[in-house]
Amino acid sequence: MKDAISKRGGMFLPIRSFQQNGFTIPLLFLGWFISSMDRMFINIAIVPIGEELHMDAASLGIVLSIFYLGYTLMQIPGGWLADRYGSKIAIVTTILVFSLFAGLSGLAWSVTSLLVIRFIFGLGEGAFPGAATKLMSENVAPEKRTRTQSVLLVAITLGGFVASLGGAYFITQIGWRNTYLSLGILGVILALMYFFFLRSKPAAASDSTTSEQQTVTLRALLKSTAMWKIMLALFGLYTAMWGLSSWVPSYLMNVRKINLLDAGIYASFPTLAGMIGYLVGGWLVDKIFANREKYVIIFGNFLAALSIYAMFTVESLALTILAQVVAGFSFQVAYMGILAMPLKQLPSQIMGSAFGMLNTGANLASFLTPAIMGALIQAFHGSYEIAFAYLIVGNVVSLVMGLFLGKTKKLFAATPHS
Repeated sequence: MKDAISKRGGMFLPIRSFQQNGFTIPLLFLGWFISSMDRMFINIAIVPIGEELHMDAASLGIVLSIFYLGYTLMQIPGGWLADRYGSKIAIVTTILVFSLFAGLSGLAWSVTSLLVIRFIFGLGEGAFPGAATKLMSENVAPEKRTRTQSVLLVAITLGGFVASLGGAYFITQIGWRNTYLSLGILGVILALMYFFFLRSKPAAASDSTTSEQQTVTLRALLKSTAMWKIMLALFGLYTAMWGLSSWVPSYLMNVRKINLLDAGIYASFPTLAGMIGYLVGGWLVDKIFANREKYVIIFGNFLAALSIYAMFTVESLALTILAQVVAGFSFQVAYMGILAMPLKQLPSQIMGSAFGMLNTGANLASFLTPAIMGALIQAFHGSYEIAFAYLIVGNVVSLVMGLFLGKTKKLFAATPHS
């Protein structure tokens, strides 16, 4: 029965891939989950943090953003370190650092201390995506990477779900400070698991395609017009995605007048839809739109933009939540369309640097957007409409970049290799 399932492929990761790679894939899933939980908890915790430290909307936006400044700055260096010294060393180190500063977040005594801690927290976590993607590419053949990554990235939305729902509950029970301390301890335990059970290996037999045998350098990636188009597509998509996830709890409480626990519950719904979006998007780009991934990018961004517009124009709370859910699904469908191109075509030897470069574009938006939204909300006297309109602009930018990407089979063919 298992062999039959593994041969069929389909929307879900082939079972055989898990069997062949031992602890690697489950540990990577757990790592993405913990890092997402640590990163997303602030979206719920920001409400009691703001009350305790007496912050206005602009200050809240800066606190939400400062993590992503460090996170963005570390993307390319972190990916390069994984390529240079190995994915295992990079992953264990980054988990230890970001777990330490997650715990220290619970000890912040002022706005300034919180900003410094969250900046270093972001630096620590910034090396994880590139190292984790490199490790996955070392263990999975190019033609299976998109679906494998789609399953691993489900952990991001699962972590966001737990952070929204569980975070709201634990804040009401033990407070935001003790919750952060608990997250730090959990991360140290994860780092020990990686150290003792994770095996990092160089690309070998699975790297059998022509593109996998090419030598591509970081300098070549920086000169690639295709990589810059993908970076801009991710920048636009993340403007909409992280702007919405960062400010939805505050919007629901301040505009829709619901309590913290209910806001956490409602904010978790789009993350559940995002899990499905990852899987559907990974399946679409592998099975239906192979070499036509741009159509997945266009569809996902168009549907997300419509959903964001509906969210702040409808009167019904139920319809607002439904619009959030559709947006959460659409974001991840578009994301898998964008991610499929480098995953399928670039060699694993450079995957850490490549993913770090792409994440720089994505997380630059994650850094800028919450602060820009906070400034817009304050400038328009507490109105969220202009801030949400700004998110729609992000979807439009990503959609336009999708139109410019063209045929993806030879997307990196002109990339110089030296």
